Amino acid sequence: MHCKTFHKKKIVIVFTACLLMMMVLGGRLIYLMVFESEYYQKLAKDLHERERSIKAARGRIVDRTGTILADNRTVCTISVIHSQIKDPEAVIAMLCKELGLSEETVRRRVEKVSSIERIKSNVDKEIGDAIRAYQYPGVKVDEDFKRYYPFNELASKVLGFTGSDNQGIIGLEVKYDEYLEGIPGTILTLTDARGVEIENAKEERVESVPGNDLVVSLDYNIQLYAQQEALKVMEAKEADYVSILILNPQNGEIYACVNVPEFNLNDPFTLTTIENTEQMSEQEKQDALNQMWRNQCVNDTYEPGSTFKIFTSSAALMSGTSTLNDQFSCPGFKIVEDRKIRCHKVGGHGGQDFTHAIMNSCNLYIQ
Repeated sequence: MHCKTFHKKKIVIVFTACLLMMMVLGGRLIYLMVFESEYYQKLAKDLHERERSIKAARGRIVDRTGTILADNRTVCTISVIHSQIKDPEAVIAMLCKELGLSEETVRRRVEKVSSIERIKSNVDKEIGDAIRAYQYPGVKVDEDFKRYYPFNELASKVLGFTGSDNQGIIGLEVKYDEYLEGIPGTILTLTDARGVEIENAKEERVESVPGNDLVVSLDYNIQLYAQQEALKVMEAKEADYVSILILNPQNGEIYACVNVPEFNLNDPFTLTTIENTEQMSEQEKQDALNQMWRNQCVNDTYEPGSTFKIFTSSAALMSGTSTLNDQFSCPGFKIVEDRKIRCHKVGGHGGQDFTHAIMNSCNLYIQ
């Protein structure tokens, strides 16, 4: 009798323990299915979606007259998805032919086991369309944007340029990068557990948001004319470089900022200032590029020169030591103690009054 009672208690304890465990598991299951359902649905969706980025169109740079100084050109990014490729050799041969890449480079990327592998970016749209026409499984052609400068060298050191990722590097492109860059979009594709895209599955797109346009005070016509004149002066004077800055004195708006020799904005990493670059180290090339990109109008300092004459002449008039009718003779030079000060006109200006001395920018009179 005692033994039966013991077994009954044991059964009750085991049954109660099992019941409690089932209740705990049931509660946990209800919690996960009801209260955490959205979280796990999102995890499952992320697991079965492949994401590809869509670059945003970069904002244009426009001058005061509406002339576009920096624009975008449609290009393509070529990628492969390893798990979807059915004929690797055919894909490798096709990509080598169309993209002009070495077989070793293409094979390494095609055979790499990854969710998606980029083969080449900034590919001309015509080539991208040709690759798309092959319809090889696992080969993806996504349209993209590349920065394009319609006037090549015009205002190159002011505008600046972008890198392969469309991010500003120098000039206005980097200064206003956060306003110009826009917001990238995405392409979401459903896949199975092996990472293979599900046929006829709906593709979700989150469209990119273009960047803001930047309107600057530069005037295309004034900039072009000033650049042409600067090139003439550089050739005539055999100068290393010539800079011209034209601005509105009423409000400080810059109409032209020239620094010749300029460089090609569509090919900014080719040195135009040095002929033989084969013997240069990477650091030397980078230093030479930095010098080529340098905006002398902004980065360099200059002696005031004749522009300072307005201050000395104003001081002379305000102090009463000179009047507009004072006469002076300029022989072309003047001895001051142990120095010989020369006028920019070698033969001198001869007799002149204060007004004509200012007009002629006579060094001797104003000093």
